[in-house]
Amino acid sequence: MNYNLEQIAQVHLNVMEILVQQEIEKQLKFYPSNIKAYLNRIEIATYALNRLPALYASSETGKEQQLKVGQQKYKSEIVAAVRRALAAVERDPLRKSTPLVSTVDAQYKLAKTALEKLEKLLYRHHLLSPNQSLTWNDLAYVIQQALSKIALRKNQHQVNNLATHSSLKSQQSSSYTSGSIDDSLNCTFHRLKQ
Repeated sequence: MNYNLEQIAQVHLNVMEILVQQEIEKQLKFYPSNIKAYLNRIEIATYALNRLPALYASSETGKEQQLKVGQQKYKSEIVAAVRRALAAVERDPLRKSTPLVSTVDAQYKLAKTALEKLEKLLYRHHLLSPNQSLTWNDLAYVIQQALSKIALRKNQHQVNNLATHSSLKSQQSSSYTSGSIDDSLNCTFHRLKQ
């Protein structure tokens, strides 16, 4: 099955999650900070969402419509569900649980970390200018430029070595004719091209 980028990037959203998060923040304003620190907002939201209807949208227009529906039709249910969720989680704030981790989020974080490490490596070896940052959009271009710089440096190093070597040889023996020096350099440059 073939998908285009727009189809892959398209998502759906449960607008009730937004409304519940807003209500959690509103109600937590009245809690002392020492208690807030121990309350797991994910567990509070999950508890409340399991007691509320879903309001899904797949477009910006749909999202706005569902937000209006949620605020008008379900306002009192959202307030009550969040209040019950806070009470339930507050009873046992130190309860241990293994959180779910989104594989998409985990992969994104790993990819972002890899990109940051690559950027630092390129900076360290002066293959990326200080005012330049590495993004996924320009990754191929930046790597191509870095490889070109490495190849150029390698060739310059070899030419410098050859020039030094030729200079030493000419000092050792002044019996070379200009023709034989040219032949020697031509032979050396021919080897460099290979």
